[in-house]
Amino acid sequence: MSVLIKNVKKELYARFKAKAAMKGLKLSEAFEEAMIKWINEDSPQTEEDKERALNNATLRRIRAELIKEHENEWVVISSGKLIGIYTDRERAIKAIRENNLEGKCNIVTPVKPLRRKVSIRYRRKE
Repeated sequence: MSVLIKNVKKELYARFKAKAAMKGLKLSEAFEEAMIKWINEDSPQTEEDKERALNNATLRRIRAELIKEHENEWVVISSGKLIGIYTDRERAIKAIRENNLEGKCNIVTPVKPLRRKVSIRYRRKE
């Protein structure tokens, strides 16, 4: 979805864009994170919710790089950090045990490109 935002202070926009670049995020990704944080600011969140959001943000941030070098391998992310990259699911799960991460909110997932559903509509000529 494309969005046009008017009347943003130039200095504020420049600082936001620079911080996004330093974190390795696209501007749209940084804006999404900022919106999520702002929305959740007043919402009571459990520690597990915060951990899950942090892990998901980490995966989104590094996904493109992982796909380039580690497609079809498995990653483990915990506490917002990449714990490791493994050849199969069993080794990834073993790494959770070895790093004492059992019972925590972790991501164990294969490295694959996102699939986007595309809907194409057309009209028949009569």
